[in-house]
Amino acid sequence: MIFLKNMLLLNHIAIIASSNKTVDFYKELGFIEKARTIRPECHDELIYLSNGLITLEIYVDSTHPKRLSNPEAYGLRHLCFQVESIEDLAQKYGSEIKTDNKGRFIFINDPDNQPIEIREIKPKSPNSWEFSE
Repeated sequence: MIFLKNMLLLNHIAIIASSNKTVDFYKELGFIEKARTIRPECHDELIYLSNGLITLEIYVDSTHPKRLSNPEAYGLRHLCFQVESIEDLAQKYGSEIKTDNKGRFIFINDPDNQPIEIREIKPKSPNSWEFSE
């Protein structure tokens, strides 16, 4: 078996977007724009967003095909972000709060139809990044 030695964290998530509406959507979720570059050679704009723990690379280019969702294509199915409380997001996006054996969650979609799971996970203590399962 081959594995990556010393792999510590996920470095970033790259998303192809059709417009800046998708960038604005992730900003509403709490991400902050860190850099923006127009890449004429690639016919796109590259925007870096971060919330301090997660970095998104968003490539804005309206010429890419739409995301396949029914049936789903191979590859990334959805992103999942964890929060301490989902009530406000569920209300804002009109999403039903669901429950499974790991707790409460909702699903929403970004403007390009990328599914996003928001999972409610309470920290073990107020000053800890460890979370209860």
